Amino acid sequence: MASTDVLISSRRIVMSFPHCLVSLLIATATTLGPAAHAAVPTVDPKAEVAAIWALAQDSPRAALDRVQAARRNLGPDAPYEARQALLRTESWLREDLGQQDAAYTLERESLQLAQARGDAAGASLAMLAQVRELLDAHRLDDGQALLDRIVAQAPKATPLQFKVSVERVQGDIFNLRARFDDALAAYLRGLRLLQGPPGDSDRRATMYARIVQVYVNADNPAKAIEYADLGLAERNMSLRPLASLQFTRAIALVRLGRDREGIAAFESALATSVRAGLQGMEAATRGNIADYYLQHHDYVRAETESRKALVVSEKGSDQNLIQMARANLGFSLMGQGHIDAGLPWVDGVIAHLRKDKLTGDLEAMLDEKGRMLERAGQYPQALATVREQQSLQQQSARVARDRAIATLQEEFDARRRSQQIALLQRENRLKDAELSSRRTVQLATTFAAVLTVLAGAVVTVLYRRTARSNARLQELNVQLEFGSTHDALTGLHNRRSLTNRMNVRKDDRRHPVADGVDCFVLVDIDHFKSINDRWGHGAGDAVLVDIARRLAAAVRDTDMVVRWGGEEFMIHAPAMDPASVAGMAERILEAVGAAPVDAGSCKIPVTLTAGIVALPGAGTAFDWQCAVRLADWALYQGKAQGRNQARIVSRFYAPADTVMAALDRDGADVASWLALACVHGPRQPVARPAQTVASESGGTPGGVTLHVMARA
Repeated sequence: MASTDVLISSRRIVMSFPHCLVSLLIATATTLGPAAHAAVPTVDPKAEVAAIWALAQDSPRAALDRVQAARRNLGPDAPYEARQALLRTESWLREDLGQQDAAYTLERESLQLAQARGDAAGASLAMLAQVRELLDAHRLDDGQALLDRIVAQAPKATPLQFKVSVERVQGDIFNLRARFDDALAAYLRGLRLLQGPPGDSDRRATMYARIVQVYVNADNPAKAIEYADLGLAERNMSLRPLASLQFTRAIALVRLGRDREGIAAFESALATSVRAGLQGMEAATRGNIADYYLQHHDYVRAETESRKALVVSEKGSDQNLIQMARANLGFSLMGQGHIDAGLPWVDGVIAHLRKDKLTGDLEAMLDEKGRMLERAGQYPQALATVREQQSLQQQSARVARDRAIATLQEEFDARRRSQQIALLQRENRLKDAELSSRRTVQLATTFAAVLTVLAGAVVTVLYRRTARSNARLQELNVQLEFGSTHDALTGLHNRRSLTNRMNVRKDDRRHPVADGVDCFVLVDIDHFKSINDRWGHGAGDAVLVDIARRLAAAVRDTDMVVRWGGEEFMIHAPAMDPASVAGMAERILEAVGAAPVDAGSCKIPVTLTAGIVALPGAGTAFDWQCAVRLADWALYQGKAQGRNQARIVSRFYAPADTVMAALDRDGADVASWLALACVHGPRQPVARPAQTVASESGGTPGGVTLHVMARA
């Protein structure tokens, strides 16, 4: 479910800016100066904007009705400054009410109006809405590129509102990329710009709400509560930032285990949202309340809140909130044992994520679905779900690997070009020195000996520099060769190394070891996606590095430990005594599960699930690829039976080709033809799952769309 994640970290936040249109109107009028128009407005725009924002403090919908009436009374021939001020007022009110599509349409109208007028500052401000729209579509790279272009093309004399909005949008991009330090710096810069003017208290509260969300995302709930209290201390704020601060403060309280206070804060945020008519915030709050009950296995209350959230969210167009409500409803029904009733809701959300190619959210949904099916005793369906999730994880790992290789190749090519340029420059200097020497000889033969010595010295220096450059190039080639056979993160061997070793093993039959077997151990870190969700990808990398170190220490010097992909590792142990295979499995599980991984700011408990197959000596028909496939099958048996264990294939009751043929079909009959032993890892304490918070946007906290919290 993890609706908290969806609403806080994966989506931008757009909050109200009371009184900002008054200063915008003055700044625009000052910049553009007076102009002749065909008609005089029937309303005073400056006074009307101030009155509308005052009304929005308690009734945003009434304020929206009033600004629409004011625009109609103003007419199409009114002065530019008045039309632009009321147009942007309506756009921001619609964003506050969660009407994102209508708000973006108004921003495009504002952009056309500014461009027709030649108002560069106004056009730049309106174009920021296009950046937010790209963030809603999960196009972070395009959004960053457009933001950079807007800032570069904006005039030097831009109003304060534009500068604050730029810092806010830049912080949203960093928050979505999980670069929390950079996001915090951007929001703090925006907050400093707002210090001083008393009329900016509402915008300061909005920026405080964003800072709170960054601290929650960074797993620092105590700091989040501190900044939430600072934001709530601002006076005369509108209902939108008030609801957001109450909402994020509630999540931080739950993170600290202060559940009673957290639920009370959620209820306050819900009351504020209902009072203001903020349907997006109401749906987000109800979704998080439902998620809280799901986390505590109170499935009846979770179902009640999920249904309320679904009713509210379907009144709008935000698919993030709708899909979150549907997922929570499905999981609450499944948690009550109504698998047939809940599964269609869950599968519908999965189909939506698969259609939009949101791989990360899809992995999380599949993980939670597998847990529910496993808890219900539907092990074949749970295993199929886990297989699909594992396939997605492997695809993600391959994409990340290909991207890293491409980056390494680009760096290598750039260095090689730099070296070539340096060599050409040295050659040119050498030629210049030789020409100078010839001219000098022609002018004065008496200095020939001296010039010869100097030229020789120059040549020697250049030769030594060239030799050093060649040595450096050779060193880089050695590093590149090492990188092609080793994993960059953990330093372990990669698949290419194992393939090379297997080729040598296949051809080398000179010294077979009596009664020895080759062992292939396929290892997978349990619930690794949950580690990334809770502690961040930096902690996930630290876990991978430490697990690699422990695995290498737990096996013999002659064994090869391989980074197989993602959170999977492969161990090849040649010439093993068959009686010592179970002992090796126990050492591996104990090395990893006995002590948590120290990730610097936290200690992370980690367990493994392994599949082990012993392959007879080199040259048999049952090759190493077959052993790896069978080990993968054994691994999934361990996953389906609770994880933190090793499944060992110790003997065949049928010919190897019969077993592999069954594995190729569907794997249903494989277990009946194998002797399968099990070694359990050290017992683990029950860990309470954490919620991850994310950024909200417009009336919908959330942004990458949907994350489901993985629970061990």
